[in-house]
Amino acid sequence: MNRKVDVATNGTLDTKVADNRLSKEVEVIRDAETEAAVLTTANGESVFTIDSASEKRLVWKFDLRILPVLAIMYLFNALDKSNLGNAKTAGLEKTLKLHGNQYNILLSIFFVPYVLTAPFLGIAGKKFGPSRVLPLMMATFGFMTVMTVAVMNFGGLVAIRWFLGMAESAFFPLVIYYQTTFYRRGELARRLAIFYAASNIASAFGGLLAFGVFQIDGTSLADWRYLFIVE
Repeated sequence: MNRKVDVATNGTLDTKVADNRLSKEVEVIRDAETEAAVLTTANGESVFTIDSASEKRLVWKFDLRILPVLAIMYLFNALDKSNLGNAKTAGLEKTLKLHGNQYNILLSIFFVPYVLTAPFLGIAGKKFGPSRVLPLMMATFGFMTVMTVAVMNFGGLVAIRWFLGMAESAFFPLVIYYQTTFYRRGELARRLAIFYAASNIASAFGGLLAFGVFQIDGTSLADWRYLFIVE
């Protein structure tokens, strides 16, 4: 992974990250004595030198601007996976008149499109960029979650769960791919650990949120429907 620095016509520097396979224009060579990163072109011509302190400040900016957003997005994604189980405790089966193995079918149907569409969404993320595909996926599974409030029967909830699985299928691998466009291999492990922590927070926070929502009284909607509205 190389950090590519483009020198603009006005003399300012626009720093961005590019994959080695996609860009061979600039190569980073680290000076062992000065700990500076010397950027050179393919023919060996020096373009720009970044000292170690400046590079750390750049990585710190990445951390502040990218990691919190990705962690929150993954937290919402993890919350969305656990809300059906919480809704069951608030009378979802009784309201929709589920019987037999229908609840288990609802849990399983989610993973069919989750597996089938993941490769295609991954390719789309590679082609159009995860910065475009990830927000679109998040908006889609958020919309599907809200639409669960309008479900009146088993068939309607099956359809919602199907499209929900499609929207969430490639979310996790695209987030990892997105981080690899900003961080080198040695910098990535710590950032992924922070990202993974959002899933554990969601597991702890989901139950508390459901408990609070289920305390809503005196309304025309069932308690479990409010859970999908809030989440």
